[in-house]
Amino acid sequence: MWCFVSESPSVVREYRIPHSELGQVLYDKVCEDLGLLEKSYFGLRYRSKRGELLWLNLRNPLVVQLRGRSPHRLSLQVKFFVSPQELQQPITRHIFYLTLKNRLLLGHYAVTNEEKIKLFGLIAQAELGDADQTLPTQYHTILPDLSEETINEVLTAHREVMSDTMTPTYAEIQFIGNVSKLPGYGVEYFCAETKERVQAVIGVCTTGLQILTQARELMHSIKYEDISKVSYHQNHFSVHYYRSSGGTGVEDVLTALKFRLSSRKIAQALFRAFTESHTFFRCESVERVVRQQHSHTGFGSFLVLMKPDTSRGKVFRFDVGHTRRQAYDSAWRKLHPGNSPTQDQRWSLDLENYGAQRTWPVSSTLRSTHSQEILLSRQPTGSQPPVQIPKPPSATQEDDSSPDSTPEGTLPHKASRHDGGSPMSAGPAEEEMMEKLQDQLSNLQESRLCQVCLDNEMTTVFCPCGHMFCCETCSKECNRCPVCRAEVIYVQRVFFS
Repeated sequence: MWCFVSESPSVVREYRIPHSELGQVLYDKVCEDLGLLEKSYFGLRYRSKRGELLWLNLRNPLVVQLRGRSPHRLSLQVKFFVSPQELQQPITRHIFYLTLKNRLLLGHYAVTNEEKIKLFGLIAQAELGDADQTLPTQYHTILPDLSEETINEVLTAHREVMSDTMTPTYAEIQFIGNVSKLPGYGVEYFCAETKERVQAVIGVCTTGLQILTQARELMHSIKYEDISKVSYHQNHFSVHYYRSSGGTGVEDVLTALKFRLSSRKIAQALFRAFTESHTFFRCESVERVVRQQHSHTGFGSFLVLMKPDTSRGKVFRFDVGHTRRQAYDSAWRKLHPGNSPTQDQRWSLDLENYGAQRTWPVSSTLRSTHSQEILLSRQPTGSQPPVQIPKPPSATQEDDSSPDSTPEGTLPHKASRHDGGSPMSAGPAEEEMMEKLQDQLSNLQESRLCQVCLDNEMTTVFCPCGHMFCCETCSKECNRCPVCRAEVIYVQRVFFS
């Protein structure tokens, strides 16, 4: 099978893969050519014969997905948009930059003209270098279809961002950081129609589902933890969720929204995007039921009625292999063999409080090729009974009203003279123990001091190496990490909890 994979509009790679190979084989070859280790954030996207924009399922054969004559054209794009601070490889940041730039030029983000000009200035700095060495005609090569008036505004913005420290690499990082703050960052949109025949847009994001108007005005925002069930049948998609009662103490109301999409494949793509995003951003691990969900196509759909365990025509629905935390840890181990990230080095995963959200297990009930549903174990808040915490079992059963009993959640006090008990005297063993504890406490306090000034507390992390070494004031003087001598691309502020 002859495939063209575009990394950017100007970089296209050619591959010849056997028809029977899985999509993972093609994806691994692309990542190997790029030196990309953080594979979990990306995917290959293509258009079907009807023009539907779909993600290549890496667990299914290429021949099942890529129809028609060769060559087949695909593009490497970001699939899961994590926080920019979590990106560890320069090539990862570069592909993020290319994807976000393409989406900005296609009007994916609702930005003001002033914001757009500033972002264009960062693009010019990242791809053309300093403004004093750039010709006006070069802007048309990276920002096509712009008027002369807009080009002059971009030139002005380019001169404003230019400085000694604004390298092309840092300009890419600034661009990613600015775009990540926009409302549409990390949202995959699907055009749909409500049952009242009103045009709408469904967005799948890191926090749940968004229902918007055609003008991208938000109508409903449904969090993952409020969703009870999502399903699709043919080209219809429905979501059942609990609408909050507003803190009145009344049980939450189960509400259903139903939509019609342009085709069954688009409805299936929406269902897949929801399930994979929920798994990646909200689960501690990929659930077994998600990994094993499949259907049968062709002759296999008839054969499975007689032989349920047949693999003929078997296609998997999802190809998500890691959760957000697992993807970060896996890339860290590959980049730092023999080490695993500590809690301090995993600081970026807590920036948006994703770890604080509850994980809702997923269960499947249907296996049809044309319909599917998943249930999330969400219960209305008004019907949840209070959680009872049992008391720890004791060696002997005593009456709670006994004067010797200790209230739950407290520690028993040692006997003292005032309580009528015998006096406690510290022996040599106790004194030695106290000295060891004091030394450990002193060492712990010193380990958190800046290793440069030895006065302030360490509050910064050098990126991308991840070493925590000095305070915010001293970090401004470091162009290279004092530990590994790696170049410091940017400095991240961190906090001890």
